[in-house]
Amino acid sequence: MHDESSRQIRDDTEAECRRFLYAESRLLDRRQLRDWLAMLSPEIDYRIPVRQTVMRNHGEGFSDKSFFMEEDFGSLSLRVKRLESDYALSENPPTRTRRIVGNVELTSMRGDNEASVYSSLIVCCFRGDKPNPAFLTAERQDELCRIDDGWKLKRRLVLLDTTVLGMESLSIFL
Repeated sequence: MHDESSRQIRDDTEAECRRFLYAESRLLDRRQLRDWLAMLSPEIDYRIPVRQTVMRNHGEGFSDKSFFMEEDFGSLSLRVKRLESDYALSENPPTRTRRIVGNVELTSMRGDNEASVYSSLIVCCFRGDKPNPAFLTAERQDELCRIDDGWKLKRRLVLLDTTVLGMESLSIFL
């Protein structure tokens, strides 16, 4: 009986985490960045390391010193404030995005209030009037924590599949 109860809790938690990630994607695609910030823990650690191409491991290495983004709540808040201003030249006009989140898997739980979640991400980015989108694909390793009966993103590690972005700048959130 205990195993069935534990499995149900795990399944329910995974479903809650999946809904959290889908809601987050919707907010980011709609550029509702203030609402997105509200989904973050004040302790957020948000990193996108640069992939290193090393022959012996087929490009599976990532830098621990170079990042496309290495952010905390303060720096993410400043990025959002800048993106909402007239001074976000890299986002004028704003990039139109469509995020597809899949392969969501609860990889571990710590009690009822912390969950580690793996997901795959595809982001289609349309800039200005360019007819062809830039695509970013990645693995995400997230840690979510329950605060006030809701999930918050506490840690995100984004492992891009590419070594070169293929776009002028990375001014969107993954």
